[in-house]
Amino acid sequence: MEPHLYALFKKAVEHYGMFEHTTGIVIGVSGGMDSLVLTLLLGWDNRRQHRDFPLYPVFVDNFNGTNEAHNHRIARLGEYIYRHTGLVLETIRVNSITELTSGKYKPRNTCYLCSQKRRTEIFHYAASKKANKIALGHHMDDILETSLMNLFFKRELSSMVPRLKIFEGEMEIIRPLAYIEKSMIEEFIYTREDEPPIFSEVCPNAILRRDHRRLQVRKLIQTLSEEIPFFRRNLFEAFRNPDTEYLLNYLYNPTTSGRFKRP
Repeated sequence: MEPHLYALFKKAVEHYGMFEHTTGIVIGVSGGMDSLVLTLLLGWDNRRQHRDFPLYPVFVDNFNGTNEAHNHRIARLGEYIYRHTGLVLETIRVNSITELTSGKYKPRNTCYLCSQKRRTEIFHYAASKKANKIALGHHMDDILETSLMNLFFKRELSSMVPRLKIFEGEMEIIRPLAYIEKSMIEEFIYTREDEPPIFSEVCPNAILRRDHRRLQVRKLIQTLSEEIPFFRRNLFEAFRNPDTEYLLNYLYNPTTSGRFKRP
């Protein structure tokens, strides 16, 4: 494993106490490089540290097993993961592609509905394994994009947190790649000699429309990163260290001001 990548993974895990009271970790695997790197890091770290909790990589197949080419991609991915970590990739079959592209749902809702379906399946699987952590492959760029989208389009100073309790604390979502930039993941994947079998996530939203807002924000971050030194790191730290005394909610009165009303 590339030392700098592993060091940032370890730092995020330690800073946020992601492995505290862990009974097992279900890893959301999408087929992309982010979740693959997450799986490799977790697998290698578990063996290196001799941890006593199990890891369960899971792939949610939106085609419900009906697409042979997709089945082959999943199988190759599972073989790669097993060869490098000894972990067995579990596949959960769902019928999201057919259902969400049937015309019954508004295109703008497909991303949310698909994500909700996948997560529900993963939560059920985690409960069946008595695993209390769900590891997702969101990296620093994902966190920054979400933060700015909330700022620009939802009028919120909110972000995607590296550790989130759900179901009244019975489970947690963890994001061990929170300190790792996308470019680092790309460099790791594209310089490997064994060519990892990564593939684009097949989702209804990609079939019906593109997420133009996220693409706009991604382009903005890229442009500003080229013009402003350490832009990504500074923006990340700004959302992690808010000075609440100097935010504009100091005189906000919820009894007279409604949500989204202009001052």
